[in-house]
Amino acid sequence: MVSRALASLGPVHCGADEGTDFMPSSERAEVRDELEPSGSDDVDRKLQKLDAFLVHNEELEELNASLQRFNLLSVLGIERAEIRHSNILAWLLTPGESHGLGDALLRRLMSRLLLENEFDGVNLTPARVELMEFRDVEVLREWQNIDLTVRPGNGEWCLLIENKVGSSESHGQLRRYFERVRADMPEADVLPVLLTLRGEEPSEDGKELGYVSLAYSTVVEIADRIVEQRRSRVPPDALVLIDHYLETLRRLTLQDDKLADLCKAIYRKHRAAIELINEYGASSQVLDACEEEVQDSIPSHLVLSSGKRVFFYPKSMPLWEVDELRGWKQLERNFPIIWWFALTRNKTKLQVSLEVGPIADADLRVQLLTAIESAGLSFSKGAFDPGRKYTRVLTMTKPLRKNSDGEVDDDIDSVREVARAVWAKASGTCDLIAPILDRFRNGMSD
Repeated sequence: MVSRALASLGPVHCGADEGTDFMPSSERAEVRDELEPSGSDDVDRKLQKLDAFLVHNEELEELNASLQRFNLLSVLGIERAEIRHSNILAWLLTPGESHGLGDALLRRLMSRLLLENEFDGVNLTPARVELMEFRDVEVLREWQNIDLTVRPGNGEWCLLIENKVGSSESHGQLRRYFERVRADMPEADVLPVLLTLRGEEPSEDGKELGYVSLAYSTVVEIADRIVEQRRSRVPPDALVLIDHYLETLRRLTLQDDKLADLCKAIYRKHRAAIELINEYGASSQVLDACEEEVQDSIPSHLVLSSGKRVFFYPKSMPLWEVDELRGWKQLERNFPIIWWFALTRNKTKLQVSLEVGPIADADLRVQLLTAIESAGLSFSKGAFDPGRKYTRVLTMTKPLRKNSDGEVDDDIDSVREVARAVWAKASGTCDLIAPILDRFRNGMSD
């Protein structure tokens, strides 16, 4: 968690010539907006913690330099892309491919699996694997939707690998895949494997079918030894990809001791600042996903990510602006009502809300709220207070999915699916609000 939080900061500059005020005034203003509605003194204290964390921090400089080393997978943005990991593994496990490792990785991996696990009804042994030929082995990607299927031409055995990088198995998934392999190869020795970053155990259903767990750290351990033994025989371009891939796996599985020590040292010294970063930075990727979903799927007059919200004004609502607002300056348009996506306070759910904003004309604001209430939406009576600025007239939430570590899955595709689902429930309110806005836009508020 600590290394992930620090990595999310991106490049930082901690030189002594930066002075004590690390962030430019424009960036400090953005951070101040993000930290509101805390009190002014509280905001200043939090900003001071961030300054102390970023300035004259030698460990952070060293960590940043390490993280900024060129890595092909990082440049391509596929460090946690499950499909890409499966593609690279398929390449490395294929004996005749261009990696120069021959059948060594496949042979050692199968031997290790057989040595450390008991597969019911399987005649293969580690010794037999070490002695048999792998010339006619094929490695299939997405055959019958299975991540990796490895089998020889004679069909005597099959290595079935379900690969999970951050996600978790879905209900009945392992059984479906096992039954498909068994139907296609009824007499084969099947080695079903669940491959994960931490070596998570298969579901009870999977265990009953004979699935065993395999951690990526074991793959790294085996591959490291083979690559060092055969480094001189590996083509230079292939070696770059292999080294970068193994470095990525070491980071993902927290096997990089130097990085781990640096992160621990930084966390001990700057725990308060890091917890602040975790608190306010956790929503960034979720909001990016929401913004993409709105832009792609919800035709809108306005889409704006600001602070910890993504504001949008759907085209399914009549376009109406008032003369003046007492807030929402970031919108740069005087919309009296608007939708927005945000994370809930506990950061486990995605929220979509329809909110009446800070209309400067208090009487007009009360009239709008009265019309909305008459249409069937309910909210507190305090919303009609002339001094009130913001009133949420509708809020719907949906839990975000969790990854195999039990943490919120902020994968963009996963978040977009949740955003799509919660908006499907909420979007009907636009039809309810539309005639009200149309009347006000035409000057007929009664």
